[in-house]
Amino acid sequence: MNGAPQSFPPLVVGSDSVRTERVTRPAFVFTLIGAALIPVLGMLLAVLTTTSGGFALGMLSGLSFSVISWLMLFAVVQFATVRGAQSVARTVLTLDADGLRGSIPQGEVFLPWGAIERISVRSRGKWRILTFHLVPGLTAQSPGVSTTLPPRSFAALGKLGFQVGEVAIDTPVDTVLAATNAFTGGRLR
Repeated sequence: MNGAPQSFPPLVVGSDSVRTERVTRPAFVFTLIGAALIPVLGMLLAVLTTTSGGFALGMLSGLSFSVISWLMLFAVVQFATVRGAQSVARTVLTLDADGLRGSIPQGEVFLPWGAIERISVRSRGKWRILTFHLVPGLTAQSPGVSTTLPPRSFAALGKLGFQVGEVAIDTPVDTVLAATNAFTGGRLR
């Protein structure tokens, strides 16, 4: 415990699936259009190359565009998978007097307040991203830390911090900051 008032209720932050869908829709549509147009343009170029440069050269250019179209299809499937994972309504973050409990697609993590060095807020477009920066050298075996994250994911979390995007949560960033301030007695603002 860190001396935070016990009467302050935990803050449970969930995902906002409707807003996440709406914000990612333009990128998803653009990727789908690109995936549909690239094979068509590739085949047109292959036909043009065949008529001017011979059958073998046309087949070679057609093959290269076929590979590119398969890569675009793979990108669309990956984008749809990530978008679907982000669009599921779930609890993303819980703040209480003991620390931060976070859930990301790779697993869950609990960080006591002593494991968080500072917090920062940055803007990306019209949305803000809140980052809880971890104490340097923190590992999954550090006292008070518990996690189901794979070692590689926890190492990335240590470098990048625990990030929460305003676009994907149902609670304003200012409320999360106020709760953090209250639970840490003003140490993290």
